[in-house]
Amino acid sequence: MSKIKILHVVRPAAGGMKNHLINLVKYADKKRFDMTVACPPNTVLWDELVARGIKTIPIPLVGELSPTRDYAAVRSLVKYLHQSGTTVLHAHSSKGALVGRLAALLAGTPVIVFTAHNSIFYEAWPAWKKKLFARVERLLARFTDKIITVSDALKQELMEMEGLPAKQITTIYNGIETDRFNTKVDVKTVRRRLNIPELGQLVGTVARLAPQKGVSYFLKAASLLKDYQVNFLVVGDGPLADELKQEACELGLQGRVIFAGQRDDIAEIMALLDIFVLPSVTEGLPLTILEAMAAGKPVVATRVGGVPEAIVEGKTGLLVAPKDPEALAVALAELIGERDRLQRLGNNGQKYVQEKFTVQNMVEKTMTLYYELLADKKLI
Repeated sequence: MSKIKILHVVRPAAGGMKNHLINLVKYADKKRFDMTVACPPNTVLWDELVARGIKTIPIPLVGELSPTRDYAAVRSLVKYLHQSGTTVLHAHSSKGALVGRLAALLAGTPVIVFTAHNSIFYEAWPAWKKKLFARVERLLARFTDKIITVSDALKQELMEMEGLPAKQITTIYNGIETDRFNTKVDVKTVRRRLNIPELGQLVGTVARLAPQKGVSYFLKAASLLKDYQVNFLVVGDGPLADELKQEACELGLQGRVIFAGQRDDIAEIMALLDIFVLPSVTEGLPLTILEAMAAGKPVVATRVGGVPEAIVEGKTGLLVAPKDPEALAVALAELIGERDRLQRLGNNGQKYVQEKFTVQNMVEKTMTLYYELLADKKLI
């Protein structure tokens, strides 16, 4: 039997979505599947795909709506789909799904799959924009064979906001390479490299510095813990980087908060931390909390999206309300200095992620879904 040709379509992506896609392609059965990724060139994702030897095609796709570029992307995709004989188009993110599904319809691609990685109904949007987006998604869903959500909470949101039937949506949890985060690291050396003071526990977050990640609330919580011998670490970059650094100064956190910027050594970073914090305002199922758990670190996170599906309250970490720095500070104060409790939470989290959130589980369930959809259409 010839290989099944699959085209992944994605907007410029970094962080969790990038890692999810790369792992999906990296661990797919190469004897059964021939995978290609369509994404914008000269981006972090493109460069990493090329470096890994993954087949790519360039498309002029940007994150925001751009009629000219989006039309050009659809035309490029239709041409490729016709010429390549692609059987499955798998779109990622709402923008990738908009362009990818239109192209697949025009090209007559047999199977269309869409993975929703996070909420598209941003709280700051006006009601009319949410309604418009829901109508567009509802229309495109008619031509989508299966929608994958990375958490049950996200599945429920799509059912409620877009009126989609439960049978059209399936949850496949994000998965990570757990072994990468279960390694020994020279903690003192890495701390010195990042200019982190030797004394005091280290509480940190790894996130894109964008509004939905809620890093401002993490800084406000840190400012309420000045009487504790603890340091804070922020890893990541994004549009709010300068604003957050200024806020840290205004909160009197000079010398207590280290901004490490964008880094590739996340496994080492996780090994440094005593507590990992996820202060997000909205989420699908963030890879960073899974990575922290795989590293044996307790997690304090906001109760949003699929986070409560990964964090078992009181067993693998603590959950707090979003946009509530006081509650976040109280939760952290409960754990700082409680080394036995931190160790117990970390050990429990490590076992939990190894059982439920491995990259092998994610890839196997996705490949099984492809086969089921192809079998339903008598294509295999």
